[in-house]
Amino acid sequence: MQFSDGVFTVALTLLVVDLAVPSLGPASTEADLQRALGDQVPNVLAFLLTFWVVAAYWLTHHRHFRLIHRYDGRLLLLNLVFLMTIVFIPWPTAVLGHFGGYVTAWVVYALAMAAIGSAATALWWYGSGPHGLADGVTPELRRYYAVRALIQPVMFVLSIPVATVSLGIAQFCWVPMFGALALVNRLYGHQVTEP
Repeated sequence: MQFSDGVFTVALTLLVVDLAVPSLGPASTEADLQRALGDQVPNVLAFLLTFWVVAAYWLTHHRHFRLIHRYDGRLLLLNLVFLMTIVFIPWPTAVLGHFGGYVTAWVVYALAMAAIGSAATALWWYGSGPHGLADGVTPELRRYYAVRALIQPVMFVLSIPVATVSLGIAQFCWVPMFGALALVNRLYGHQVTEP
């Protein structure tokens, strides 16, 4: 678990590297600084979105591994694949921050976010399955966490065709995730109790 926490720490820290302090000449004015800072807004927004999505996956990873008490080689491999998607995320975030007006930049970012969710789902599905790696996991709890994990990749994948019609709308397709998560909590809430 410490290795996984370290990977999350590095990935979240690297997200901020793309937020450069504007370089202005000695004759620059207040307006020049304001314009330069304004140019950084897309990078800041990409950082904020990605930081919170990755942080949510860190919390989910902890919840899952509170229940998964044993491991085997397959689980370790799935965890490494999941961590690889986490470590990769600063690059598509930087691409989105710099080229957010291009559909291709959004597609790259959306696919990277979908990869994280898919890897997290596979990790949970295997670790909580009939292999006996998790303790006290009911079928309802297993389905609940799997459905929750799939919401994010589905929303980002759905945003890709939307981006070909309207990039502005596609960039906000992740917002309904919160409603979808609330709906899943409502549907499963009465069935789910963690051990």
